[in-house]
Amino acid sequence: MACASFFRRTVSFGIRFLCKEGNRCPISQEIRFFCRSCRYDKCISVGMNRGQVQQKRDDNNVPKYVLDSRRLGIQEIVRGYTTSRTVPSEPAEPISPGSTGSTGSTRSSSPETSPAEPSKKSEFSIILNTYPDDLLQYYVKQVEMSMIHKQLGLLKNTLLVKSVDELVDISETLNDLSMEACMNCPGVDILRQRDVEVILKSFHFANVWMDSIWAYSRHNESIVNKFFENNGPLSMFINQIKSTLGSSLSQLTFNIYEFSALKAFCVWKLSYHDSTISINIMAEEQYIGICSALRKHYEATTNMTDVDIAMRIAEITLQIVPATTIYQDMIRFYQQNGLIDNL
Repeated sequence: MACASFFRRTVSFGIRFLCKEGNRCPISQEIRFFCRSCRYDKCISVGMNRGQVQQKRDDNNVPKYVLDSRRLGIQEIVRGYTTSRTVPSEPAEPISPGSTGSTGSTRSSSPETSPAEPSKKSEFSIILNTYPDDLLQYYVKQVEMSMIHKQLGLLKNTLLVKSVDELVDISETLNDLSMEACMNCPGVDILRQRDVEVILKSFHFANVWMDSIWAYSRHNESIVNKFFENNGPLSMFINQIKSTLGSSLSQLTFNIYEFSALKAFCVWKLSYHDSTISINIMAEEQYIGICSALRKHYEATTNMTDVDIAMRIAEITLQIVPATTIYQDMIRFYQQNGLIDNL
């Protein structure tokens, strides 16, 4: 099923993958992720037919880069995909220094990193097809977009809604953004449809609830004392969020890089009940890449020691526990109130 889903996506999106090994990569159930060009050839060799694949009718399920190519009149999208530890000739720039919150004092300068350094090459993720810095920046940009929307009044903080109807409006607005964020996330393009649907629910939770929790926790006043007085199901659920993860984030004062890291961890770790081997592989790659980028961010912008950095990353990782509880409660709340279709 996974290979059939991959074949359908490749054909319907008009994608042609390249292989740097002359299409001689071994493909099996265990190693099919490492070369999409050879994986496609394997699909053809076992009898899959391009002519039987129907085009996608719903553009909401089409990745942004495919839609952009279609608008430009490009019918075939060529994508390179390395089969060895070879990296692109122009690696991405390291993460630029940003706000450090309470993690330590800012250094006056940071050493420049040469793109040709062996450590840079070894960090390139073949499975995710990206560098750690770019991976973390992807989630940072998602958080920045959410912040801008709230500052401009385009989105209301979910923790401030007073009715289920308000929650539905916010969810519907963010569903399109969650879909785009999910489909363009590194690694998602090689997951099967069922796995993508699982991760999409996590993106919904992260965008609808986690962004609002972090924004609310950054207020100067303690959020612990800001509870709704009525005892309705929605108010009780929001009060629970504020008293658990909201309270923790208020005390930890994460900066945007740290919160983005937590958001990434949660996207890939929350749905462990529905998790598959493919999701677990992606989750591990995501975690390793994010931690690597976060460590470099600390080294470039603070005077934190290795022990301090390890402890701070551990603090971020531990927040997955209350986030998981809230996610499960959200699923139950949605089911009980007829909102499950909004996921």
